[in-house]
Amino acid sequence: MGRASDSIERLITYAGRYSLAPYRAVGMALKGELAVTRDQAGTGLILLRDALETLHAEQHNILATVFESALAEGLRKTGQFDEALITINRAVARATSCGATFDMAELLRIKGQILAAMPRSDRTSAADCLMQSLAVAREQSALGWELRSATALARLLSENGQRDQARDTLAPVYNRFTEGFETTDLRIARHLIHNLT
Repeated sequence: MGRASDSIERLITYAGRYSLAPYRAVGMALKGELAVTRDQAGTGLILLRDALETLHAEQHNILATVFESALAEGLRKTGQFDEALITINRAVARATSCGATFDMAELLRIKGQILAAMPRSDRTSAADCLMQSLAVAREQSALGWELRSATALARLLSENGQRDQARDTLAPVYNRFTEGFETTDLRIARHLIHNLT
């Protein structure tokens, strides 16, 4: 992730130097998304909110759903579940209305995780969202997003005492990979499969 940080900082620097406000905002949003991923959600939320405000003001909405989903993920991680759900629902609606559904699997995965994490969680709705996410990822042949969705669904099934179904959901997706086994997503999936056997 060090290289990612360096690349993002270069983007921010060059965009600032040449007065490219939307691109600087994209860099700040990427920095915020990386902070959320690194469990620095508080910092990430500030960066994402500021960047999204700039991007909307500049009418540069091409990556809005990507950054709104990162914002929703950060809100979930900080326990702001109601705002997280509103944010992810807005991103899903925006993607659907614009026809920009390339990241729909990821949006649905995040929504499912938010529903599962809420104090009065609706595990049935969460599982439905995660199954939809898995189906969309398969339809798009997006193996990386399929793995993330299968991992989230397997975790939910395991928490509900459905360990065999959880393993049967995740293992076939994991077994389709032929490389990249030290990436974060594959390490998490491998660990979960090991715990389910």
